[in-house]
Amino acid sequence: MLVVTTKLTRQKMVAGVLLMGFLLCGVIALVADRNAAEIAVSASVERPEKIKTAEDRISLLESFGWQVEKDPVEFMEVTIPSEFDATYAQYNEVQKEQGFDLEKYAGKHVMKYSYAVTNHPSGEANVIATILVYKNKLIGGDVSSAKMDGFLHGLSRDE
Repeated sequence: MLVVTTKLTRQKMVAGVLLMGFLLCGVIALVADRNAAEIAVSASVERPEKIKTAEDRISLLESFGWQVEKDPVEFMEVTIPSEFDATYAQYNEVQKEQGFDLEKYAGKHVMKYSYAVTNHPSGEANVIATILVYKNKLIGGDVSSAKMDGFLHGLSRDE
């Protein structure tokens, strides 16, 4: 059997207390971070996988945090261009930032639905949420202002 002895000094005691404090703070931070992630997941609205109905479209926009008018402002079939000009390439960058890529749908006919947003943080009127749907699947979208010097950003409310 091996026995090790040491003299307990004030410095060693302070170092031990500080070490225990750091370890305790680390455990608390890990537990708090895990609980915050669980709360965020449980608080989010479920996004429909298939977008077939008006209710699905509204539910989808609500899952991003938007309150919208019940009826779309506009809906139409549009064609994603086969070749992107500078404007469309810039718009696709907004899509890529949120995990979409319209290049995959070049030349395809998709449905475009636009809804009036009633809760944009800017308080601005005439804010529109637009989603692009291909074969009942969300492939892109944005929230924009109708003003000449307005804004355009992705679907997520925290952008």
